[in-house]
Amino acid sequence: MIPRDVVSIVFVAAGVLFILSAQVARARAVAKRGASVRTATGVAQWLPYFFWIPYVVAWERIGPEVDIGGGLQAVGLALCVVGVGVSLWAIVTLGRHYDLVLEIHAGHEIVRTGPFARVRHPVYTGLALHFIGACLATGNLVLCAGTLLVTLPTFWIRAVAEERLLRGEFGDAYDRYAREVPMLVPGLRGR
Repeated sequence: MIPRDVVSIVFVAAGVLFILSAQVARARAVAKRGASVRTATGVAQWLPYFFWIPYVVAWERIGPEVDIGGGLQAVGLALCVVGVGVSLWAIVTLGRHYDLVLEIHAGHEIVRTGPFARVRHPVYTGLALHFIGACLATGNLVLCAGTLLVTLPTFWIRAVAEERLLRGEFGDAYDRYAREVPMLVPGLRGR
């Protein structure tokens, strides 16, 4: 059994690493690209402001916890770390196109390299792995419910909003990409 404090520290540290890296990447990207052309509106824009809540739930151990065996905890922690790694790889691959704001900017391009050759939204795929891993590692039922009912649907909502923007800007070129590369899960075809 991995000590619960170690599990919390790894999950929160991976999350903090992602958040800080994403902020730095955003600042660099904004400085290198053209002006915004089109920005998404609605709930998809506000959802990232609540990203910190699962970390508080895990750190403060809010809610009941199920005893998880050491093997499943280790798998969960590995997913936690690998998920953040996938997300950061996607952010680096996006370069000047990365932002927390869902937008199209001058000179925007469809990125199809790196993790974008496997899924169209690898930042969300990586973060989904991160949170699923945290659920496995902690056994926290509030975190599990929040991940299933809020976090994962949030990633879906944002991905759909991004798809709308990208299809509006790139039309057939984005449709071809969508036919060739799955949205969030490698190997899972469909629009």
